[in-house]
Amino acid sequence: MQTNNTTQANEWTPARFFAFAGLMALGVRLVQGWVYWGGASRRMFYDFHMVHGHLSAVKLNPDVGGYLANKLIHAMPGSVFPDLIQWILLHGSFLHFMVWFWTLVELVVGVGLIIGFATRLLAFASVGLNVSLMMIFGWMGSTCVDEWTMAAAGFAMGTVLMLTGGGSWSVDQWLARRNPEMGERGWFRVLFSGHLPYEATRKWSIWLGIISIVFTVGSYQYLHGAVFSPLHGRVNFHHYHLSMDNAQAKPDGTVSFHAYVDAGPDTGKLYLIGATLLDTSGKTVEQWSGKQLTALPKASIVNRFTMPWASQFKPTAYGIGGVTGAKATLQLPGSAAQALTGTGYTLRLDTIDGKHWNTTVKVQP
Repeated sequence: MQTNNTTQANEWTPARFFAFAGLMALGVRLVQGWVYWGGASRRMFYDFHMVHGHLSAVKLNPDVGGYLANKLIHAMPGSVFPDLIQWILLHGSFLHFMVWFWTLVELVVGVGLIIGFATRLLAFASVGLNVSLMMIFGWMGSTCVDEWTMAAAGFAMGTVLMLTGGGSWSVDQWLARRNPEMGERGWFRVLFSGHLPYEATRKWSIWLGIISIVFTVGSYQYLHGAVFSPLHGRVNFHHYHLSMDNAQAKPDGTVSFHAYVDAGPDTGKLYLIGATLLDTSGKTVEQWSGKQLTALPKASIVNRFTMPWASQFKPTAYGIGGVTGAKATLQLPGSAAQALTGTGYTLRLDTIDGKHWNTTVKVQP
């Protein structure tokens, strides 16, 4: 009789199997949950400073430089949808809503996964968060393609928890024990935790594994290469790049142009320390030193993003500096001895690291 009881106690029923599978994935659930709890809690509870005489959550305050959206503007050049990111950045109310929405989603997902509540539903939400992370920030990372690694690993971790559920150490399991009838309902087992049909589990295990590797390898190739092409960044995080367009000159030598720091790290600035206007023969027509660039009046630098937390072009001790994501129309004063006429002029900008950026200049009548 004792042998029969032992055999029955060790029998691997579907419910027992999934309870144990969730327990084996406990580390995955706790770590994934802490990642999102950490992100949300840093903004909501742990990063407070005095702003205008009041304590304020800096990362959620659009009136200070530490606002969370400054990360978004830095990521914009290399994101999968840069135009959409720019549109969101330029619509302050919607941007603020999105900052709070994603913060609250991260908070709910983080706490829910840690305690094992609605595990499968929140694991699915974590997969969506990692897709968003990859599309926006996946190109960034100074050492080990940091953001890509986090998004790829988080995606796979979420798919595992979608299959296992919360297991025996979870609020889901506690609820199912308290109310066995609810615990056996299909909606509870799909959205929370519990056993799933064998064939469905087998099929989804295969498909989620395939989707995970396609997501990982596909995003790596798109953002970094080294799968079907040499290793290269679609947008370089290590070295700055400056795009220039719409350069126009007046007959007196005044030059205006649009500049955009569309690559490079967000931890420093691209410094412009000189500018030269050249004619078709390469002869200097106008020249501006770093000292002259530093002294440009405020009206000569019209930034696309004017918020206190945004990347901007600003005068510095070396000339003009711009952080990744900065966009502006700049105007350089003219003093040409001879009026500019015809075509073929080129504006060359010199950076502090010895690089040169050129663009064709159209002379206005």
